[in-house]
Amino acid sequence: MSFELKNIETMNLSTEIVDLHNAAKKHLEHSKAENTKRAYGSDWQQFVSWCDENHLESLPATAETVSYYITYLGKEHKASTIKRKMTAISQRHKTARYPSPTKSVLVKGVWDGLLRDIGKREEGKEALWLQDLRRIVEVLPEDRIIGIRNRAILVVGWAGAMRRSEIVSLNVEDLTFTRDGLLVLIRTSKTDQFGEGQEIALPYGSNPLTCPVRSMQDWLEASGITSGAIFRGIDRHGNIKERLTDQSVRLVVRKCCEKVGLDPDNYGAHSLRSGFCSTAARAGKNEHQIMRQTRHRKADSLNRYIKYGTLFEDNPASGIGL
Repeated sequence: MSFELKNIETMNLSTEIVDLHNAAKKHLEHSKAENTKRAYGSDWQQFVSWCDENHLESLPATAETVSYYITYLGKEHKASTIKRKMTAISQRHKTARYPSPTKSVLVKGVWDGLLRDIGKREEGKEALWLQDLRRIVEVLPEDRIIGIRNRAILVVGWAGAMRRSEIVSLNVEDLTFTRDGLLVLIRTSKTDQFGEGQEIALPYGSNPLTCPVRSMQDWLEASGITSGAIFRGIDRHGNIKERLTDQSVRLVVRKCCEKVGLDPDNYGAHSLRSGFCSTAARAGKNEHQIMRQTRHRKADSLNRYIKYGTLFEDNPASGIGL
């Protein structure tokens, strides 16, 4: 599949076809969201840097090189991220008129095996239940700016059932504080590739520590951030840096879980989203209510969380004299 139009400068074409060619070229440029195009560019540069560090050729890359690279990525990244990085490698090769190494039998075989390992790893990630979220925020240092930031990441991400990419993409301009709570505009997400935007509501919580509205207000006040990226890096001197990456959210969750004795290997950024779903299901919230917050398009994707959250509800092994 080609991702670019042929050069028509030397072709004897009618004016109408030339105009149509130029219009089609613009449509092709707009076919992918800006975030996606930036991600592909970043993915390619990361591959080039990795090849340089390991004295391997990046363009054209051999099937062996790509196999080593995706195996390296498989240690920490999820399947969808690796797949996107493979697409970036493939597109760059096609643009340079080289065969794509990602289409080789070798890479496909390594990828199939890697998917099985990643699937097992992702299945092992546990939901972060509300009681564990409370334990974590209670030990975060409220006198340090990094503790205030991490509380906001965890509580807002959990209450909004957000994906890690959605958390780090938030800007101050996406927030609207109201009498009832906080409205958050999710501009782009996994299920909203065309950027139509989805708004979610975060109500005030009864506990100030786990209240998403107060947590966000505390972070904005402590950081002094008034526009642009909300969640940013912090150096060891407490200086606010650039926007966090989605990998940073995974590390924040793991480190915070470890502080209260939870095995960090069992938790990741997705634990916030699955924790909300499971907790809401156990609290008796119906499928429609949960989907409104999670923005799931299909109930099938949500059912496993609901099932997990209600396993002990009306359980046949309860109340029989055990």
